[in-house]
Amino acid sequence: MSNPLKEKLASGGCVTCHWATLGLPSAAELLAESGPDSVVFDMQHGLWDRGSLEHAVGLVRHRAVPAVRSADDSDYAIGSVLDAGARALIVPMVDTAAQARAVVRKAKYPPLGGRSGGGTRPMLDYKAYIGGANDDILVAVMIETAEAVANAAEIAAVPGIDMLFIGPFDLSMSLGTFPDFGPKHEAAVQSVLAAAKAAGKTCGIFTPYASMAADRRAQGFQWVVLAYDQGLIQDGAKGAVARAALGSGPDLVKDAVALVTGANGGIGSETVRALLRAGVAKVYCAARNPDSLRTLVAVAPDRLVPVQLDVADPASIDKAARACADVTLLVNNAGWNSNEGLFAPGSLENARHEMEVNYLGTFAMARAFQPLLARNGGGAMVNLITIVAHVNLPLMSTYAASKAALLSLTQGLRAELKQQGTHVMGVLPGAVDTPMTPGFEGMKMRPTAVAEAIIQGLRGRAEEIYPGGMASGVACGLALDAKAVEHEFANYLPEHSAARPK
Repeated sequence: MSNPLKEKLASGGCVTCHWATLGLPSAAELLAESGPDSVVFDMQHGLWDRGSLEHAVGLVRHRAVPAVRSADDSDYAIGSVLDAGARALIVPMVDTAAQARAVVRKAKYPPLGGRSGGGTRPMLDYKAYIGGANDDILVAVMIETAEAVANAAEIAAVPGIDMLFIGPFDLSMSLGTFPDFGPKHEAAVQSVLAAAKAAGKTCGIFTPYASMAADRRAQGFQWVVLAYDQGLIQDGAKGAVARAALGSGPDLVKDAVALVTGANGGIGSETVRALLRAGVAKVYCAARNPDSLRTLVAVAPDRLVPVQLDVADPASIDKAARACADVTLLVNNAGWNSNEGLFAPGSLENARHEMEVNYLGTFAMARAFQPLLARNGGGAMVNLITIVAHVNLPLMSTYAASKAALLSLTQGLRAELKQQGTHVMGVLPGAVDTPMTPGFEGMKMRPTAVAEAIIQGLRGRAEEIYPGGMASGVACGLALDAKAVEHEFANYLPEHSAARPK
């Protein structure tokens, strides 16, 4: 036998694992399908029993190496999980070298230890298993107390101990830093890592999420946790509820006085029509060229007022703010998309103009109309963003970057305008069938659908909406695997891309 975990550690690599606590073999199978080096079954704090553990190990062992944190350091706890097929053993709460030596004895067959022979999986090929198990099985002990930290060097020096594995949460309780970690905790963690390295052993640490795992890996830890089943379900469920949460309060649409920038465009004109259907009192329809609004204003000349406005011109914004002093609903829809990649001719100029219109223009509008909204009771501000604010689409890279800035601005506006009672909503649709998306050949939603989603979002006081299947699908994908979405979007390269064959 040759344990791939021991081989990877010996070569200086880092083992990545998922941590399974819920006692669900099917969930463990799904964890293994994602491709970690190992799945760790937690018998100490998890919901596993002997039967479910045996089942789960059978499901994952051909996809990821099964590892088990035993319930304790007893003969039964250690022997039973090894008999179930664990190829890595993690024993909790080991404080002294004497405890570590006892762990080795219980994990090894004679003559190195006193492990009893038996178990369903060892019996599949008993002679081969008994002959190779002592070398094959990785033995790790957990450092989780101040006492264990003080004895880390002695524990690491015990023959047969392959790894020190830090339990940071129990350690924080022992050190008196819980619920925070802090400098004292980090100093203890680093001292354990140093003790393991000095003894020629590896060191692992429990990490509750992937970004922390990456940080610990960079520090030299060779076993990290990418995710655990309870966290994936619990955090995902909480996030879904939070994203779908709706607020309450006075109707932000009925009898409102709205101003819609870029009202001559596809989404802008449909938003004006949707606002009329929803019962607004008046809509200021803004565009750089008011003549382009004649057809739209003719729909309801008693409620639609054309306004000349260029969001990239401060003087034009100031003039509009003076003329539209009764606004209670500001819809920042005006935008510009060069539809070019990063290396197209004039891409720097394009990027500057997109920032000027999409980000700075919206910022300037917010600054000009903030006091008016406050004076008129708070009202609402709607910013038309795009799903590519979350993940760059190379077909329109600089546009996506400007919208990413707008997304961040929208979050800042939401925080600062809350105290004056202004509701701020971001609108992040996917591709919409307008002149701004000529290079995208995928499915596009109708501007009318975006406009109706804006009305519904305002009525529910949503903070962000993702109109259309593309946007909602991408948002879900980003929540589950952001890198996979990024790599998928990277396939949509512009004609001028430096990566395209010349």
